[in-house]
Amino acid sequence: MKKIFLFLFVIITVLLAVSGFIQLIKLLNNFSINSKIELMFVLGFVFYLTIHFLFYKPIFIHVMTHELTHLFWAYIFGGRGKKLEVSQNGGKVLINKSNFLISLAPYFFPIYTFAFIIIYLIARIEFLPYIAFFIGASLSFHIALTLYSLKTNQSDFTEDSNIFFSLSFIFLMNVIIVAGVLSLLSSKVNFLSFLLDTLKGSISIIMDTVKLIDKILK
Repeated sequence: MKKIFLFLFVIITVLLAVSGFIQLIKLLNNFSINSKIELMFVLGFVFYLTIHFLFYKPIFIHVMTHELTHLFWAYIFGGRGKKLEVSQNGGKVLINKSNFLISLAPYFFPIYTFAFIIIYLIARIEFLPYIAFFIGASLSFHIALTLYSLKTNQSDFTEDSNIFFSLSFIFLMNVIIVAGVLSLLSSKVNFLSFLLDTLKGSISIIMDTVKLIDKILK
């Protein structure tokens, strides 16, 4: 029974991920820079990518961030950390509680981005463009180094779920978070509309698939 439920969750997550990605592409195609905040966000995003691909990949900082994010989410669920090890080659944190959210959190939760978002929400208006720069830089840091880390075997993907669910869930959550960040910084992006369009899109994919199967079987 557990495998059946997990299979259904995988299917639902994949459908939402595909639909969400399609909606995000549409959103990005319609995105234009009309404010200093939007400009600084884009500059920050490109700034880190330039450093990452041309100069230096801060692997140690990424590993530290990865393990601290595990720890942060463990605390959210009432867990505690027992031991933290970090090196250039990898890291490990021992916690007394685990679930799929704790295991997968470093891959979908950009902790520095959320820290800057909190600052953004309470900062004076004249500082917002500069904070937006760091939101963009930290978000591209998360995306680029998450993709980089996928080149190696990740035990987190199979610790509390299976690799198919893990990858589809991570993809979906990153799509949602990118859309959420854009909606915060740009008045042209409506996050609720994005979520509703994603849900409608996933239903549409199901209906189109059923119609295709029905057509093939006739």
